[in-house]
Amino acid sequence: MAYLIRGNELELAVSVGTVLGEAASPATHYALQLLARKCMMIPMWNLAADLLLMTPDSEEQLVKLCAFYPGCIEEINDLHKKCNLPPAEKCIQLAEKAQADGNVFETIKYYLLSQEPENALPIGIDFVKGCISNSNWTLDTVYPVLDLLSFIRTEKLLLHTCTNARNELLILCGYIGALLAIRRQYQSIVPALYEYTSQLLKRRVVSVPLKIEHLSEELDAWRACTSSATQSSEESPCTPPSDSQRTIYETLLKRLKDEPLKGIIGPDYVTGSNLPSHSDIHISCLTGLKIQGPVYFLEDGKSAISLNDALMWAKVNPFSPLGTGIRLNPF
Repeated sequence: MAYLIRGNELELAVSVGTVLGEAASPATHYALQLLARKCMMIPMWNLAADLLLMTPDSEEQLVKLCAFYPGCIEEINDLHKKCNLPPAEKCIQLAEKAQADGNVFETIKYYLLSQEPENALPIGIDFVKGCISNSNWTLDTVYPVLDLLSFIRTEKLLLHTCTNARNELLILCGYIGALLAIRRQYQSIVPALYEYTSQLLKRRVVSVPLKIEHLSEELDAWRACTSSATQSSEESPCTPPSDSQRTIYETLLKRLKDEPLKGIIGPDYVTGSNLPSHSDIHISCLTGLKIQGPVYFLEDGKSAISLNDALMWAKVNPFSPLGTGIRLNPF
């Protein structure tokens, strides 16, 4: 199941998981969620809803589906009804009530489902910034809020009035994505996610509790500690991590905790990844290296990354490496 999911053979993974039954249900439900995301970029929204309704406790996933749906108000309400969610008009009242009660997650959820989803951005972003300003925050505290917030409809996120909120959301998603990539052992994209976050911090005017110097220290500590841990006895010795790097890395691991779904740990590896390149050579805009195996083109139609990296990137950071605010969907 794990190899099928990491190879992006989602339909096959769901079929196998259905036959295996209860023992494989966590992996099956995860494959169904990814398959539903695949249907969210093509006119198959009802199929995406049907896939999510096959999983237990699917309300949060259905909320994300409905929040991202770009139809007219009648179509939006039809999808809400199918997903057992209140109509968009009522969601404003529910959001205001949740806000009065101090429930951040419910406030964001109902604003995203309403006709004014942009109201969710400052609430969610302020919550995340408040969390990471404290030294003892954990990934599991902030990721669910950021993940939900990232499903705001693209046309709303790209509004001129949302520029500051969009920039801060992209930076926070980039950083949290880097931490998730470390936790899931997506080694090939960790440096790219840190670099992406640093470049956005450098080029955009934002107010987030992240510093480029801290990101560099964290990345260096991760590199030093993981390279020394994976080095075999036959290899020439590399410089061991310093005491300060060990301390930074230990703090990082405490923040990450363990990945709840063990089967998804490890790099994605699709069919054809080891095949030699043909004459049409593409260079990855993440690594600067020649892409071997399937290629994934970004929204500008020119920039390319490997399909393996695109899948891993989309699983930890839904937004394009180009920093445009467009969501990736390589599934």
